[in-house]
Order: sequence, then C-alpha cells, then structure tokens
Amino acid sequence: MGVMERLRNSTGAILWLLIISFGLLWVLADTQVFDALSAGPQQLGEVDGESITFEQYNARVSFLVTQHNQRYTSEVTPEIRAAYEQQAWSEIVTGLVFQNKMEEVGITVTEQELVNMIVGPNPDAFIRQQFADDNGQIDRAALQAAIDAPENSQVWISIEQQLKEKRRQQKVTNFLASSNRTTTAEARRQLTLDRSTADVELLRMPYAAISDAEPTDREVKQWYDANRELFERDESFEFRYVSFPISSTAEDTTRLFDEVALLAEEFATTEDDSTFLNNFQTEIPYRGVWVDEDDLREDFELVKDLAMGEVSEVVSIRGNPYVFKVIDRRGDEVKFGVLTYTVEPDQLTTVIEVLEQAEDFQFFALDTDFDEEAASRGLQVGFSVATPNAAVVPGIGQSIQIPTMLQGMKEGELSDVVELGDQFIVMQLDRKIDEGFLPLEEVRPQVVSRVRLEKKKALAAQRLDEAYRANGFEGLSNDDVIEFIESDNIRFSSVVIGALGREPALIGAISATEEGATTPVLEGESAAYIARVVSKDVATSESLPLDEIEGYKEVLRQTRGNIFSQILSDELQNEASVKDFRDAVLQ
Repeated sequence: MGVMERLRNSTGAILWLLIISFGLLWVLADTQVFDALSAGPQQLGEVDGESITFEQYNARVSFLVTQHNQRYTSEVTPEIRAAYEQQAWSEIVTGLVFQNKMEEVGITVTEQELVNMIVGPNPDAFIRQQFADDNGQIDRAALQAAIDAPENSQVWISIEQQLKEKRRQQKVTNFLASSNRTTTAEARRQLTLDRSTADVELLRMPYAAISDAEPTDREVKQWYDANRELFERDESFEFRYVSFPISSTAEDTTRLFDEVALLAEEFATTEDDSTFLNNFQTEIPYRGVWVDEDDLREDFELVKDLAMGEVSEVVSIRGNPYVFKVIDRRGDEVKFGVLTYTVEPDQLTTVIEVLEQAEDFQFFALDTDFDEEAASRGLQVGFSVATPNAAVVPGIGQSIQIPTMLQGMKEGELSDVVELGDQFIVMQLDRKIDEGFLPLEEVRPQVVSRVRLEKKKALAAQRLDEAYRANGFEGLSNDDVIEFIESDNIRFSSVVIGALGREPALIGAISATEEGATTPVLEGESAAYIARVVSKDVATSESLPLDEIEGYKEVLRQTRGNIFSQILSDELQNEASVKDFRDAVLQ
C-alpha cells in the first residue's frame, strides 16, 4: 500500500483527532495551563542542593561545540553533539563536587589573595600580559586606570571570578600533590626491581590438561552466592529497532566523477599546483617529494606514461575518482599531484531520501504495530540492550544518543528518528530493567566457567605437587603432560614471561626465591608452576645513579597522581547527592 493511499485511508481518524485536539487546546488556554508549563523547571539538576542551570549547561555545550569547529573540519552531527552534551554535564557535576569539597576542607581564596593577584608585587600572568609596557614590565598606571574606570566594572567582576577560580584550582593541585608523596626509598626499590633479572627452569602443568573438573549444581550455586557482586548490573533498556543505512548511490558516484572532471580542467592550467590541491582539499595532499617510478604503487602506475605538466583522465580506483598530474621529472624520479575524493552520500538528495523513509516508517508505526509495519516494508527488526554508561550499543555501534533517549522513554514508546553517522534508526522501548544483580539463570555459563577454572587450578597444583614429590625436577623433564621450560632474563618488574604470557604471581615468587632454590607450587594465570632459580642478577640500591632515582620518583608520582585523581573524583561523586532532571526537562 502506497504512502498517499494510506494517508487517504487515515483521513477520517486524523480529522477527528484534529477536532478533539483543538478543543482541548482551547480548554487548556482558558485554564492558563500553558502559563504554568512555560514557567517549567528552572534547573537541569542539583549537586548537593546547588543548582545546575540552563545557562551553565548551554554555555558549556556551546564552548565544546565551538572548540570542535575550530579544531576539526567535520560538522557537528547529532551524535557528536550528544557526546559533547554528556561531557558538559559530567564536567559541571565534577566541578561542583570538587568546589563543595574544597569549601568543606577550607580551601578558599581570601580577598587579600585576590588583591595580590591583581595589584600585588607579583600579579597573575594574565594581568602581567594585559598590562605589560614596552620593556615587559607592568604598567601600574594603566592597570590602576583600568580598575578605576566605571565602564570596566562588569569586566573586572568577570576577571576577578576567573582569577579566584584559578587560585582555588592551584590550591587543590597543591593539596593533591601533598597527598601524593613518593619517597626516595620507594623509587630506589622500584628501580632495583626493574634492574634485577633471573634465569629459571619451570615445571608447568597447563589447566587445559585437566579434563575432570566439571562443577556440580551445588558448587555453581555456592560460588554465585559468594560472588554475586561480580554480576551487578546498571539500569538497562531492552529495545527493538529498524535501521536505514546511509550509503552512496550510483547518482552520487556519477555526480562526483563529473565534478572532478571539471576540476581536472582547472588542474591542467594552474601554475601553482600545491595551492590548487590545498584549496580544493584533495584527500591526498601534495607533498612535493620525488618518487622513483619503480616504487609507484600499482594503482598509480599510469603516472609513468604522463609527460611533465600533463593531466590524466579521470580514472576509478576502488570506486573513487582520481586525476594525476606530473609536476616535474628527474631521470627515473617523478613529482606528481593527485586530485581525489571519496564518494559519499549527497546530503541534499541521498541522505534526505533515507531520512524521509525513516520518518515515513516512524509515522505509520505509531498508528499500527512496529513489527508489522517493518514487515510490510521488508525491513528487518533488530533487538539490542543499552545501558546509560556504555558508549557502544550492541548491533548498532557507538552511540551516546541512544541510551540517553531510551532513559526518557516509556515502555512501548517509539523514538523519533535517530541520526547516527552511517544510518538512521527508529526504536521502540520494550523493557526497562532496574539496576541490581543479574540472576544466576542469565549468568550461569560464566559462573560455570569460573568454577571450572578454579577446580582446574586446584587439581593442577595438586597433581604437579604430587608428581614433583615423587620424581623430582629432573624426573619430570620429559613428562608427557607436565612441561619443562627454560626461561632466561626474567625481569622482576615485569608481569609477563615470554610466550607464557601474563604471570605476575610467578614472577613475584621467583624474585623472592634464592639462587639455586625452588618455589612452592603456584597457581598461575594459565597453569600451575614450580620454578627453580638457576641464577639471579640483583641490582643493589648503591649501584643506582641518583639522577635516575630522582627521575623514577617523578614517573611514580605522575602515575600515582593520575590514579589518585580519578579515584578521588569517582569517590566524591559517589558521596555527593546528584539529581539529574534532564530527562524531564530536555524533551
């Protein structure tokens, strides 16, 4: 059934809907409901009772979008904007959380500190830059005149606020730095581990060699009950969707080839090839380098047949138009420029047509059934689950918009058309799942796998120990199951042993074992081990240069600082009372 026919069949229902709607609007207008609604919420959220306003949020989003436009040539798509909106929200929340904590622990900026930052003996760098004289010194007279001018009062209020915030951030940085002290002894100990190595012989019982470790139902249930926190889940959304891929058409290809053919005529006559290619933003920039003809890739070999200054016909390489021009020749070497673009869907025709298809589907699916409407159009319905903090939606790809939209929808509700980078989609929310623990029925395969591995670890360690006690190290060097491995130059600061992979517990045991001695049985990542230390080369703290120790202190301090700052941020946000009204407000 065509779109127009379906519209005609729906005319009666639509007409009655309009009549009822207008009647309802008149009633609402008389009761001044719209005046109340227009007042609306005055904030987007709260952090410990402090409001997050529309102005704060919109200003931060605008700043991030402006930064994007300055740094990149790509447009701000709905998906990119959604990412910036989420980033703006996170930055505002984090800023308020830290601000409240700073006030709580007494990190404030006094009026005298602010005065010193402006007119003190050592003003802030911003003041020094703005009021520097010809000799690079501060022009105190100009500074005082600017302060005294009544027309600058609002400007100074803004400057003072920024300087105050800057000073407070400096205090926070100093506060965090004072909490992150790395001693010389710590740096010496870590550097000693980094410089110490051992040669060892290993007996290895792979977990894969244990076949009789299938867990019982009781063992599975006991393990799940003891480790249920591992299966904690966030709020999630089960939904179905229909995708409308955006792909280039034959018309898009023809259009681009025609456009490149016209540009090729200008390319042939221009005398400044570099500027021409740069101005028309070819996807292969002109670098002006000499290339030996024997080194030309196969697609570009037609350059060999071009005379100096000659331009090729438009040729198709992997479906895209290419035009070559020889700029200069020197023996068997050549300089050439390439004019080429990737065929993409035309924004004014192809993309609009796909969007109209998606909007058409969404319109009629509202009036019928989602699955039936998809079937009538030959569209496949996909199913997926999204969570608020996940950037990737299974089956669809990266998207911040989708979880955000689903949060504000009701079960059974259809979304508007969502624009992603390479497709439009329409969704229907099937079910909202509250946060909590995944039931055993849903995670049974993972639990069985974990219990099976633990049983294999215990059995492998037991059998290796028994075999070692019965046969000794040499007696197991040719065993059919237990592997004998020689491994040299194992660094104590590492967590990886050659082809064996990640084995931090084994390396720790080796570093603590004397030369000539043997470790007890160890349960590693992929096998049970017994290690015999053949030789050790242990660095001494006295042999370490002082400048290397100091450099290592800085490395440790920066590493710990990054981890500490992230943990602190997460913990403060967990402690804070954060209320998010965006779903109710930004509709």
